[in-house]
Amino acid sequence: MSNFKSIAKKIYQKSKEKVVVPIEKVVPENQILEGKVALIAGGSGGIGMAVSASLLQAGCKVILGGTKPDKLKKCKNSFEEKYQKNISTAIINMLDISNFSSNIEKVVSIFGKIDIFVNSAGVHTENADFWKMTPNEFDRVMNINLKGPYFACLEMAKYWKRNALKGHILLISSSRGSEPAFSPYGISKWGINGMTKGLAAILVNDNIIVNAIAPGSTATALLGVHKGDSIYTIDNRFNRMVMPDEIGEYARMMVSDAGDMLVGETLHISGGRGVFDIR
Repeated sequence: MSNFKSIAKKIYQKSKEKVVVPIEKVVPENQILEGKVALIAGGSGGIGMAVSASLLQAGCKVILGGTKPDKLKKCKNSFEEKYQKNISTAIINMLDISNFSSNIEKVVSIFGKIDIFVNSAGVHTENADFWKMTPNEFDRVMNINLKGPYFACLEMAKYWKRNALKGHILLISSSRGSEPAFSPYGISKWGINGMTKGLAAILVNDNIIVNAIAPGSTATALLGVHKGDSIYTIDNRFNRMVMPDEIGEYARMMVSDAGDMLVGETLHISGGRGVFDIR
């Protein structure tokens, strides 16, 4: 009897299947994001700028989000003249979650839509000694690194669902999110990794794809590294920091249609740190 039920079930499932024929598309790399619009929170930082440059090169329009208008303007002007018509700026503050909804509507009005949301906004823990940690410092880091991105993703998902649109969310985590954590920064990145999987599971049925990138120590001003400085580090076995452009290259693929089958993943770009090496 059990064999009969199994066979009957397979026949029923087969009758309900839809034939899906894959369409092979060969899209030039500089056109893979043609017609797309991306909002990059933390867009004036080293990683945010590198991701923005990579997306612009692929035909995307980019909105740099940040908290300082003068810095955003300077970052916008740093891009080549050929990209100027495809780049804009917006005030996005991870500490001001009450205005996320209205901010997103303002941002949408710039280019008419948003297809991609990248969160690169984040801060490190000041005075990371566990014994000297204060509630204010803990809250500051967690609010910017975890609470703010959570509600930003919520508002973006509402926008896409309300308008029946496809969306990509890419969260910038850290290799620290896979290591034992005692500082608010490390704890916040553990939260981002878990949130990536949770949001991916909730949103995939609404055609919203969520992933994360977890860089190792990256050569940015956040770590005190500036152009021309040494990128030597003992944080991985390659003895060099991750370059922001490397993160941008992977980000471009992950937020494009080419990355659609990558869902709920945290991609480590860390030379093994957080994967099999722990600092």
